[in-house]
Amino acid sequence: MKIFALTFLITMMLCATTFAEEIPPPIILVSGEGSVEAQPDRATISVGVVTREKNPSAVQAANAKAASSVINSIVALGIERRQISTGNYNFNPVYRHFDNGRRELDGYEATNSVTVIVDDLSLVGKIIDAALSHGANRVDSLNFGLRNKAAYQDEALRLAIRDARHKAEVAAAALGKSIVGVRSVSINSSHVSAPRNYKMAAAMEADSAAGFETPIESGTLTCFANVHVEFEISK
Repeated sequence: MKIFALTFLITMMLCATTFAEEIPPPIILVSGEGSVEAQPDRATISVGVVTREKNPSAVQAANAKAASSVINSIVALGIERRQISTGNYNFNPVYRHFDNGRRELDGYEATNSVTVIVDDLSLVGKIIDAALSHGANRVDSLNFGLRNKAAYQDEALRLAIRDARHKAEVAAAALGKSIVGVRSVSINSSHVSAPRNYKMAAAMEADSAAGFETPIESGTLTCFANVHVEFEISK
């Protein structure tokens, strides 16, 4: 009987020890943010050629002639043709609408968007001016970017993790604890943002009329990263 009681007691102690060992350590959940500023080294410009005529063949011919002129003017600046592409092409009938709901065909419209990618940002203004003076009548977009975006995003991510670790260490110390491990890491976002120049169109119109080169300022890009980390702390 005594042997049975002793065996039962040892078994219960072992179970209690095993159960205690299986309880995971407490955690601290923190968010971390990181950002890195960078000077852009690539620009993507999209200009449009919009033509309207009464018959399909006339509008197609006029648009093709204007688009070719735009492309040739950009090539004349030293831009290689592999850096130029057609971003979009649309051909649609145009209708005149009346108050009684009736409509009648008024002609046809063709739109050809020419996209240019350059790494020499000093050419951006020249490209826009050349396009507008050789048949383009719309600037659809101007975006600045980075050729090696991944390197900046990686650095922003490292800073975000470091920020999360610092916050966790401060919180753990305030509780009289210490960090003993990492339970999980969640990367919520990692992206590049750039300020938009809303005065670009007005500046182009004014400078074109005055015969000046369109001024373009690329500004600064910012790479952001945001993470959530679960740190394990001492019991």
